[in-house]
Amino acid sequence: MTISIKELTNHSYVDHQLSATLDSTEAFEGPEKLLEIWFYPQPNEIPTNDKGEKLTLRSIPVEKWVSILNLVKCEILSIKSTPLMDAFLLSESSLFVYDHRLTLKTCGTTTTLFCLPYLFEVVKNDLGWDFRNLGEDKMSPFKVFYSRRAFMFPSKQKSIHKNWADEVEYLNKFFCNGKAYVVGRYDERKHWNLYVTDTRTDIGPISADDDETLEILMTGLNHDCADQFVSNRIVNNEQKITDKKPEDDADDEGHLLGYNMTKKTGLDNIYLNDSKSAFHHDAFAFSPCGYSSNMILDNQYYYTLHITPEKGWSYASFESNVPVSKISHDKQDNVDVLMKVLDVFKPDEFCLTFFSKTESNINLQKLLAISKLIPHYKKKDKIVYDLEDYQLLFIRFEHKND
Repeated sequence: MTISIKELTNHSYVDHQLSATLDSTEAFEGPEKLLEIWFYPQPNEIPTNDKGEKLTLRSIPVEKWVSILNLVKCEILSIKSTPLMDAFLLSESSLFVYDHRLTLKTCGTTTTLFCLPYLFEVVKNDLGWDFRNLGEDKMSPFKVFYSRRAFMFPSKQKSIHKNWADEVEYLNKFFCNGKAYVVGRYDERKHWNLYVTDTRTDIGPISADDDETLEILMTGLNHDCADQFVSNRIVNNEQKITDKKPEDDADDEGHLLGYNMTKKTGLDNIYLNDSKSAFHHDAFAFSPCGYSSNMILDNQYYYTLHITPEKGWSYASFESNVPVSKISHDKQDNVDVLMKVLDVFKPDEFCLTFFSKTESNINLQKLLAISKLIPHYKKKDKIVYDLEDYQLLFIRFEHKND
C-alpha cells in the first residue's frame, strides 16, 4: 500500500496562504489533547429535524469549523473527504468528522476544551440536536472521551490545561456522569490521563461492531530518525493571498514535502491492505521541522501521525482506529503495526493505549502478551481497566541500556 502523487491534487479544501506561511519555530509541546465525542451511536440513530431533514456533523459548513477551531487556537491546513468522513489536517494536529461523531486531536498550547460550548451551540442551531439535560443543566451526548499524556511543559499550557484537575472540573461542569482516571506512574510524570462519560444507551443501542483504537506515544526519538522530519523549506510570511484552483494544490510546498517524507519513511506502508481498500493520504511538512499526516483506509478508518523532532523534547504520536484484521484479511495484527511504527522512530520511551469493546478482542489479547516480545525494550507499566462497555490497556516501555 503506497500513496500516489495524485493525493496532492484531490483535497476538498486547502488554505494555501496558511500552508505557505505557517512557521513551527515556537512549537514545543508534542503530546496532544484528544477529544472524542459520539453524539449518536450510529448514523442511523440520527433523528430528522422539524423539516424532515436528516442533517449530520458533515452538514456543518467549513466556515463554522473554522470558528470552532479558532476557539482551540488552531487552523485548517487542508481537508480530505470520502463518502463516510472528513479528515482535517490542522496547524496543530487533526480533526476527523463522521456523520455522528468526531475526534479532535491538538498539540502545543491549544485550548481544546474551550470549543465545547460553541460546538454544542452549532449542533443545536444548525442540526437540531439538543443534548442538554434539563435536570442537571449539562450536556449528555451518547459518549465522550478526553485523554492526554502528561505534558512536558505543563506551566506553558493555557488556563485549565495547565492542570489535569482543572480540566476534569471543567468537563464535569459541562457533561453529565463523567469519570476521571490517572493511569501509570504519576510521580515520574510518565502517566496518561483519561476522562470518559457513561454511555447513554437510551439514545440508541451500543453497536455490535468492535470499535478499537490504538495509540502509540513516543519520546526521545532516535536522532537520525527524527532528522527525517526536518525541512529546509523557506517560509515567506509576506506572501499574499491568492485564489488558486484545485489543480494547483501540487504547488503547495508544505504538502509536497509532507508527501515526500511519507514516502521516504514508509509511513504509508504501516498496514497491509490486502483487502484493496481505498487509501487516501494528506501530509504536511512544517518549517523548520515537524510533520503531520492523515491516512484514510476504506473511506471510514484513519491513522494519523504527528512528529515534533526537536532534540531535547522530541515526540511522535501514532493513533489509529483501523481494524487491522479486516484490512489485512487476518495477515497482520496490532503487534506488527506497533513494530513497524517503532522501527520508524526508535524512541527511548513510549506508552501504548488500546481500546476495544470486548475482552476477547484478538488484538487486545496479543497486545497483553507483548511484554517480552519487543527487542531492546523493557516493560515499566501494564494496566488494564474495565470501563463499562470498553476494555482499556495501557503499557509503557523504556529502551534498555544494552
